[in-house]
This record gives sequence, structure tokens and C-alpha cells, in this order.
Amino acid sequence: MRTKLYLVLAILFLIGLIYIGCSRDSIVNTQVVTAQGVFVLYEGSFSAGSGDYSFIDLSNDNVTSNVFQNSNSGAVLPLFPDGLNLFVNKNLYIVCQGNYGGHGKMFKIDGTTNKLLDTSAGFGTNPYDLAYAYNNNNSFYITNISGSTVTQIDTALNVTTPSIEVGPNPSDLIFAQTNMYVAKTSYTTENSLAIINTLSNNVTKAYFAAPPVSVANNTGGIYVSTYTKKTLYVLDSIFITQIDDSVVIPSNYAAIGDVIAGDPRSLFVVGLDVVSMVDVGKEVWKYDIFNKTTTRIIPNQSGQSIYGISYEPYSKLIYIADSKGGVSNGEVRVYDTDGTLKKTYEIGGKYPRRFAFKNQQQ
Repeated sequence: MRTKLYLVLAILFLIGLIYIGCSRDSIVNTQVVTAQGVFVLYEGSFSAGSGDYSFIDLSNDNVTSNVFQNSNSGAVLPLFPDGLNLFVNKNLYIVCQGNYGGHGKMFKIDGTTNKLLDTSAGFGTNPYDLAYAYNNNNSFYITNISGSTVTQIDTALNVTTPSIEVGPNPSDLIFAQTNMYVAKTSYTTENSLAIINTLSNNVTKAYFAAPPVSVANNTGGIYVSTYTKKTLYVLDSIFITQIDDSVVIPSNYAAIGDVIAGDPRSLFVVGLDVVSMVDVGKEVWKYDIFNKTTTRIIPNQSGQSIYGISYEPYSKLIYIADSKGGVSNGEVRVYDTDGTLKKTYEIGGKYPRRFAFKNQQQ
């Protein structure tokens, strides 16, 4: 679902255009305190510094937007924020891309006061997504989407390994057992899922007939979404490149994108319309791991453009980020696992993409 942004960024940067920051709604430069609720990272328009994040307060359903800028005396997240992680329910880590083909930075933010705590040095090649290794490595791994590497950074924002070679255009990644599983963009030139052993940083690859654009860990193994192949492949969790099973998602659209784990028996998969090399999320399918059945639970709606999806395990709810095609600020819709709409929230920024869920207890 990210092809549109990457291609536009590449064209704009390569022809040397200068972005001018656009106006922001509801900016009062007053500190925002965030307790129990949902952080929603939005990339903004194609203007440097227009991205930020909102917070949905689940105690009263209020939405506060431009939280970083309001809490940091008007400072903005530079260029394009893309990666979000709420570490141990305390600090936010946000990754921002730099100019096309150039370095980006990682920001450490207090998850309650939303004050900036620290900023990394420049690193990578358009750093994009991040995941934490919950083993004795104790590091974030960050994909460099315009390059072919993953960068390892500790929680103090020190780059410990600048370049782990994984193949061209790494995008989203997850941690499972002791491995990082690194998916690729839909336009990659190598249809490989890279598997990084985080104890050694050695890389193994599994190859597919179409780009492996998303990966999830759930009962029975590692599930890989293969774009125009419209198939989930199940990798063995021990013999990590061995394919144990496959699941066809019977979408009438051209491709599938994000796959996320639900409860121990469920996966959710986004069906994509692909028009002129632009991926647009149109529907969501549910796969029952035990019964091996597929059900379309969120059908296409007029104007729907699913740009991000996540599952909140405590409330057992699906969160959908809708970009509305970038013509207006985005929207978050919340569904139960059968696809019944529960809540809708308007977000004060364009292209909402990532979610992080904060519990009351810390």
C-alpha cells in the first residue's frame, strides 16, 4: 500500500523540488498528556514536516491531533515520519525518512508528556519501519526502504550495526522467536523475505513467486503475504525457510497487502486494488487458522482507502487507518473481529498509517 508515496517521493526529490510546509489544524503549542488510548502516526501531505501523530483518549473518545508539535513548542517531526513503536508502554520511538536516497533519524519521545527526549544521528537510506528484538540483543531493527539494508539501534539511539544486507527495498518487519522477518515493497526487484538471526545478525532468505509485502506471526508459524499471488505462505517457525502450507485469499482485487495476527486462531488480510502502480486498500479478509476458512469481513466502501491496519488484543478490536486518498485528513475506524463497525474517529492529518496502544498501567 506504500507504492504511491515512494514513487511520488522519488520523483519529487529527484527533480529537485523544495517542499514548503503546509498549514496545520488545531496547533496551540500546549503540552498534551496521554494516558490510556491509541497513538495514530500520520505521514502528512507531501510537505516536509507535515506529519505528526494523534492520540485517541479511550476514556472519553476525544481525539487530539498534532500532539508532537503541540507538546514541543511548535517543533515538527522533520520530513516524513513512518515508523512508530511504544516501548514497554512508556516511550515512543518514531522513525522519519530524510530526503530521497538520504539519511533519516529516530526520535525518542516521552509517551505521557510527549516531550522530545532524544534524537539520533542521521542514518540509513530512507529509514522506514522498526521492530524491537525482545532477546539478549535488546535493539531496534529499522528497514531502509530506498536501499537494501536494515540498521540496528539501541534504546539510547546509538547505531550499533549500520548495515545488515537483506536485499532491495525492505519495508515492514516483525520479531518472532529470535528472528527479524523483513518484508519487501511491492516494487522490489528481489522477491525474498529476509530472516535476520538477532543473536548473530546472520541473514537467511526465503523466496516467493511475487513480492512478500507483509509478514505476521501466529499459531502454526510465520505467515507471508505475497502481493499479486494473493496467497499466504506459512513458514515453519523452526525450519525458518521451509514452507509448511499456503492459503489463497479469494479477493477479486489484484493483490493482497498487510497481514496481521488477531487472536490465536485468526489472521486479517487487506485486499488491494492496483491502479497505475498505486496500491489502494479496499477490503479486509479474515482467515480462521483452525478451520482453514476465509471470510471477507470488511467489504469495499465508496472512497475507502485502507492505509494501515492493526489489532488490539485486549479489547479484541481491529483498527483501520483510512487515508481517504489524501484529499482530506484521514479517519480511523474500529471494528470487531466479525467486521461490525464500532467507532469512527476523524484524525487531524493526512495519510494515517501506524498505531500504538497505550494501557493505563505503566
